[in-house]
Amino acid sequence: MTRPALPGPLVPLAAGAALGCTEFSLRGDQEPARPQVEVTETFAQAPLPRVDVLWVIDDTPSMAGARAALQLGLVGFLDALDAADLAWQVGVTTTDLHRELPGMLVGDHWILTPGMDGAEAALIATLSLPTGQEPTGGLGAAALAIGPELAAGANRGFRRDDAALHVIVVSDSDDQSEAVLGDDPVGAYRERMSDEADRTGRSALLSAIVGEPEVGCAGPSGTALPGDRYAQLARELGGALGSVCDADLSPVLSRLIDVSAEWPTRFPLQARPRPDSARVWVSGDRVDAGWSLDLDEPALVFDAPPAPGAEIGIRYEVEEDG
Repeated sequence: MTRPALPGPLVPLAAGAALGCTEFSLRGDQEPARPQVEVTETFAQAPLPRVDVLWVIDDTPSMAGARAALQLGLVGFLDALDAADLAWQVGVTTTDLHRELPGMLVGDHWILTPGMDGAEAALIATLSLPTGQEPTGGLGAAALAIGPELAAGANRGFRRDDAALHVIVVSDSDDQSEAVLGDDPVGAYRERMSDEADRTGRSALLSAIVGEPEVGCAGPSGTALPGDRYAQLARELGGALGSVCDADLSPVLSRLIDVSAEWPTRFPLQARPRPDSARVWVSGDRVDAGWSLDLDEPALVFDAPPAPGAEIGIRYEVEEDG
């Protein structure tokens, strides 16, 4: 009987030896490739910018001529807000910090809105104010008018969470709000407006119809001391500046309308994009210029606001951490 042949000794394969026609090697430290995450976000441009307009009127006796000129100038003001396609609200308070509730809105209709019967007459009537006391504190009154106590009480409903704020001070003297805002009223008020802009994500402006900075003014409506504090804040906060001594206030009122219209240009994103991956379109058309990305606080930022009601879209790859 023939015994089967025994196999020869086993010889291990040398490193790198070929198995068939395929070469491969394994590395334990290599991570598998991760798929790139792509995000699409869409936004709608507001059909009407929302703005809350707060007039702060100096009601001291020396303002009689200026208030009369303002009453004439305000004819058509609300119509102009409508013509500018603004979803507006208007309220009026005074610079008198000695009132029982300084900063409280005045008038029979203390919040004026589009379509309200007799809104223009009600606005003009608020300028026939009882005589207030000095010192005048327009900044303090404005801060109180939008502050938490009055916002939840006497002025409730005026300040909307999704609306820009435009404060307009009319006075023939400079601000004296130390009793409300402390030793640095300008700095304190600037901080209040910054907080308001942060809270709503909309601008907070101050415009001033006052005596010319440093020199004051004299004219058909009377005389005025320099309104230096108001003028400084109007320049810093992006508002308009006009002379309270002018008999015709319509030019500055037109500028007030212009600066009140805030169309959003910034649209926050959910994640940080890889910059070269972003593609943007507006109302179905691809847009390759006129926009940029803020990568620190992720946002799509347009150089000029998209048209009212436009649909905005962005597709991008998410930037990987590290």
